[in-house]
Amino acid sequence: MNIKERIKKINEFFREMQIVNVDGEQIIYVVVSFPKGWTISDQLEEKYNITIERGQKQGEYYFSADIETGEEQIFDAIDENISRMKEIIERAQLLRDKTLELKDLFEDETITIEQLRKLTFTFNELSQLEHVLPSKSNTVSTTKNIEDTSTAQDFNDVEKNNKKMTKA
Repeated sequence: MNIKERIKKINEFFREMQIVNVDGEQIIYVVVSFPKGWTISDQLEEKYNITIERGQKQGEYYFSADIETGEEQIFDAIDENISRMKEIIERAQLLRDKTLELKDLFEDETITIEQLRKLTFTFNELSQLEHVLPSKSNTVSTTKNIEDTSTAQDFNDVEKNNKKMTKA
């Protein structure tokens, strides 16, 4: 991909690019401005052999490298960070959506408490999730602990949380 295509790809965040001479070495800078709340992955500098510095404005970052490293490394790092942040945003939205689906399910009085107790989650591609899902033995003990410690206070806490979610 040529430089114009790379800039076009990140156009929403791109502010400027310049090559400066610092102590006889040419340094390329790409300045981007990310939305409020976006972060920069700690691993990008090492992974791409670049430097990332905060700008003076909120969300502004200077991605830089010597000219020999080239702009490709800088743009690859920017692309990776944009993809990472967009995925984080999508995951947060999915969590909100699925939480609302569950809330609606639990508020549906046509569904019995017995049915809700048997509620399980099924993933189509379970093999990819094995590293994050609890083992069967952990699941059983966790369920037992929840049942042993449930009280009227726990129910009241759930009700308070439901009201907060409804207001949000």
